[in-house]
Amino acid sequence: MAKASYIFNLLAVGVILISTLIYINFENTKDKIYTINNNANLEYVNSLADNLSKDIMRVAEEDLSVAIKDDAIVREYIEADLKLFVTTKYRYIYLISKDMHSKNGFSILADSTKDSNEKRALTKIYDQLDTDIALEIYHSKRYRYIKHKRVEGIGATYLKPIIVNGDVEAIVVVEFSLQEQKTIAFELQTLEDMFQLALAFFITVFFLILWFSYTDSKREKEKNEAFEKLKSSNKNLEIETEKVHELNETLEHKVKEEVAKNRVKEALMLQQSRLAQMGEMISMIAHQWRQPLTAISSTSAVINLKAKLHKLDEEKAIELTDKIGKYSQHLSSTIEDFRGFFKSNKEKKDITYSELIENVLTIVEISITNKNISLSTSLDCTQTLYTYSNELKQVILNLIKNAEDVLVEKNIENPFIKITTFKEDDYLVLSVADNGGGIEDDILKNIFDPYFSTKTEKNGTGLGLYMSKIIVEEHCGGKLIASNTKEGAVFKIMLKAA
Repeated sequence: MAKASYIFNLLAVGVILISTLIYINFENTKDKIYTINNNANLEYVNSLADNLSKDIMRVAEEDLSVAIKDDAIVREYIEADLKLFVTTKYRYIYLISKDMHSKNGFSILADSTKDSNEKRALTKIYDQLDTDIALEIYHSKRYRYIKHKRVEGIGATYLKPIIVNGDVEAIVVVEFSLQEQKTIAFELQTLEDMFQLALAFFITVFFLILWFSYTDSKREKEKNEAFEKLKSSNKNLEIETEKVHELNETLEHKVKEEVAKNRVKEALMLQQSRLAQMGEMISMIAHQWRQPLTAISSTSAVINLKAKLHKLDEEKAIELTDKIGKYSQHLSSTIEDFRGFFKSNKEKKDITYSELIENVLTIVEISITNKNISLSTSLDCTQTLYTYSNELKQVILNLIKNAEDVLVEKNIENPFIKITTFKEDDYLVLSVADNGGGIEDDILKNIFDPYFSTKTEKNGTGLGLYMSKIIVEEHCGGKLIASNTKEGAVFKIMLKAA
């Protein structure tokens, strides 16, 4: 019993350490997401300021300040150009230049405001501008990017010099909102809260195990003392019979206690496997966000170009802005998919293999194709299952990720993963096959054992296939089997129809 308690204690400590490492990795990933968002904002506003500078210099090539102040047509053209770039995010765009008659040494040459209310709001923002920074730009001839918090919310100011014949003639100032970072922070905080709750759960289980170990040792000691006393006192047969009865009751209690411990152990293993998958999926989400962010930037550039060429009609504007909305919705739905994937939903529901596979591929498909792995599906089984859908999705995800890891690790030429569904006798079957060379015969019989892993160099937990088998066979009442073909390994999930 002491040895079993010692093993359980080590298991609890190991789970807490692994959870902490996963949490640290999550924090690093969160920082990367913030950096990607910030760089995208900076890249866009830099492009916007460059385009404005080129337009302005075409209109007033020499003394820009004099041209704007003295020529009403030039001023109206430049202000109309500034208004083209105004959006809900990029609300105020204006030009400033040195003015010895102004009390702070600078004045506004032109701005994007449309009415007196916006003019007053811009004046309030301009009064908060640090003119020392503007002076520094005149000397350094380099742009400045400043984040700040104001009453209207989180934002930033971007200042870009307009250089004519080697001298700074004016500065383009773009005031824009960074409220989307607050939204990203909220979603990431939700994930962080999940990690913290999981960590708190493991700590609680750790102390429960210690308490059970202590009470078990104490009970064992009391039992031994009672047995020694029985031997020395030479009690009568009635006392011996009563002692046997007490021992039977203790044995029954111990059986129940061991069953409870095994359930706790299984729950810990399942949670550890889920946390490992969550760490991989956060990395995949970061990869998925790169493509829509690039597409949003490209579409914005098309709008910009067509506007300058006066070819942006209403129909085209709606089409391009709809694309941007679609890409933004994709970013949001990625987070929702992630949150829904790991909900602790223990209720059975009617679902098909096709729906399960579609949900899993939403998360993992981009990661696979980015590694040049061919992914194909042949879904011939359309019958409905009545099962635990969230748990079954985790099994499918684990099988696909295992196939991906093998193909990448072995550097297989023309790698592929094939997912098929079909009916076999009384079972509905989902098969995941690859051409990674298969599983060695001497370890094939051990792959579903707990803590057995061939990924030691990649920090494999050894719990993925073990928990997958428990989910399929004990929770869902089916079968999970593995075999080899000439090309690689095949894993089959076999479940009864609803």
